[in-house]
Amino acid sequence: MQFDSLAPGRLVSIPALALVALLGITPTIAAQEHSAAHEGWRQYMVHCARCHGDDAMGGVMAPDLRTSVKKGTVDQQAFSSIVLEGRREQGMPGFKGQITDQQVTSIYEYVAARASGKLKSGRPA
Repeated sequence: MQFDSLAPGRLVSIPALALVALLGITPTIAAQEHSAAHEGWRQYMVHCARCHGDDAMGGVMAPDLRTSVKKGTVDQQAFSSIVLEGRREQGMPGFKGQITDQQVTSIYEYVAARASGKLKSGRPA
């Protein structure tokens, strides 16, 4: 194998993959959940925080999303519908065409984690 023919980014991954194989290290479910929580938080901060406040705790213009999810009034399907279609009569714009289904799912998972207490306030590491 000629190392000069590999892309620079791949050189780093070869030793890392070898170490993973030798030690039997696999990403943990907790690490994967943590990564998902961070992505959900990131999407929330971009699309929702301006109205719903930091940490989904509610803001001047919009309610605390944790309460709706925790009480079960809003499940994942309803959440997605509201985000995409909006609630114009209540001042909630629709984000259809501006946000993907995966982004909506990430935001829902973040809000659900905050509602259940699995995720503390602030930026996930």
